[in-house]
Amino acid sequence: MPYMAFYTLSLLSDELVFIKWHKIHKETTQPEAAFIDELRRLLEQAEHPLYFLSDLRLARIVDVNTLQRLGKLTQHPNYGGGVAFSEDIISTIFVNLFSKFAADPKKGESVMYKKVEEALTHLEKLKPGLTQGIDWNTVFAG
Repeated sequence: MPYMAFYTLSLLSDELVFIKWHKIHKETTQPEAAFIDELRRLLEQAEHPLYFLSDLRLARIVDVNTLQRLGKLTQHPNYGGGVAFSEDIISTIFVNLFSKFAADPKKGESVMYKKVEEALTHLEKLKPGLTQGIDWNTVFAG
């Protein structure tokens, strides 16, 4: 049965955005255009680079046009970088595709990890201290 992907977006700090993809089983349109618009608004309103952590364990964007638009967002001056995590091979394939559409290979490099701890380590390499002071148990409890 087809599923619809939807997302929740949480600002964990002034610089870190957490995106969790969910799915529900029904035929309907995916909210991916709204997702791109919301990310663009966040980037335009930010006064400094934003970093993104995406939880793709349950669902992911699968529309190639949307991935292409998402890749173009990496050109924004306030896009600091991002990372995703999931053990799902399909998620890995789509993250790799997204990275091909990114204008700057460094910013859109395919950064996909199986474990959240690995993803957090990568974020710390991008910006030391970025993941500190966040109650990760609460973040992943929902």
